Amino acid sequence: MRRELLVEKIAEKFGPAFTKADIEKLIDVFLDTITELLVRDKRVELRRFGTFELRNRPGRTAQAPKSGKTYTLPDRFVPFFRPSKLFKNEIHKRIQPE
Repeated sequence: MRRELLVEKIAEKFGPAFTKADIEKLIDVFLDTITELLVRDKRVELRRFGTFELRNRPGRTAQAPKSGKTYTLPDRFVPFFRPSKLFKNEIHKRIQPE
């Protein structure tokens, strides 16, 4: 789902109480806040939804397939999402194999 569709779905739920511009701003602030908290604390837990965290990926040596040149990649943090049991169960209930 693209961002515009997400804004439209939320706008349908709230009707005229919030404009699409308000909803877009809310989504921007929400995502920016999660990003800030991840950088600072390395973990954000949203009960009943899941946990966002940064995991350290150790550096390694890589090779370019075309040129064969070897590169050294440094350590880095990568974002990781782990869904909660409630979230996984809700998805499982809604998507039943036929």
